[in-house]
Amino acid sequence: MHLSALGKGKKAIIQSFSDPDTGLKMIELGCIPGREIQMVRKAPLGDPMAVLCAGTLVNIRRIEAHHILIETLERD
Repeated sequence: MHLSALGKGKKAIIQSFSDPDTGLKMIELGCIPGREIQMVRKAPLGDPMAVLCAGTLVNIRRIEAHHILIETLERD
């Protein structure tokens, strides 16, 4: 599943990154594979979105979130 599909308030574990540039950006912010990430909010049209990871609130674009592969922790 891609982070862009995660619902507001839901949590997941980062599995990997399908784009090296997005991966590098997230790793520099402490969002490494194996770490928990939570969708905090999405703009009305879904872009940008705010996620909480490693104690940091990160705003990312939907295209970047699509390159972050996750495993959900909660069932819908």
